[in-house]
Amino acid sequence: MARVSNTLLNGIKGTMGDMIFYEINGVTYTRRKPAKRTNAEKKRMKKSPLNERSQGMFSSVQKYLKTLRRAIAFGYQEFSHGASMPYHACVSYTRKNCFALDGKDYRIDPALIKVSRGSLMPAEDAKAEKTTDGIRFTWRNNSWISSAKPWDRAFIVIHDLSNSAMEWVDLGNTREQGEQLLNLDSYYSNKSWHAYLAFSQQDPYSKKRTLSDSVYLGLV
Repeated sequence: MARVSNTLLNGIKGTMGDMIFYEINGVTYTRRKPAKRTNAEKKRMKKSPLNERSQGMFSSVQKYLKTLRRAIAFGYQEFSHGASMPYHACVSYTRKNCFALDGKDYRIDPALIKVSRGSLMPAEDAKAEKTTDGIRFTWRNNSWISSAKPWDRAFIVIHDLSNSAMEWVDLGNTREQGEQLLNLDSYYSNKSWHAYLAFSQQDPYSKKRTLSDSVYLGLV
């Protein structure tokens, strides 16, 4: 993948020779077309146990993260560079780090999922507990330790056990407040949720946000 600097080629989309041109956020990029494989090569690849497992894991990641896409766009925003998008960074991380393996069997472990990644100080001593009004998140005020500041904002994500629903708060209470109530109606309160907490901090000059790695708070 390369950025096109020739102004005559800007705006071109599609295939030209062995190159593919495409546009992201108004910028034109190019990459080479994948080499064609013979039918025999394709057949060997399909029969390869390693290839089948790799394809199966990739499909599992795509399916699992589908519901979380909006939250991922916020939580991985530090990984948006040129043609590399936050979702792509999350897919790559999840494939490499979030599977529980048992011989030939594999599954995504929600405890290993990161809905946010970055260099900011993460939450400490955090908990998530159900209340009559929703889910209450609490954490220790670790402001002024490393990069943490009192005004950092909580980033909260809950993902239901059936992988069909997601609720989130991108700019929640501050780090120094030490708690946040995520209100849920009775229908959602009866569900079981995987809970995650992270923090974000805004740069006063660029207005961009730095994120922390998310912390998994269990099934509530």
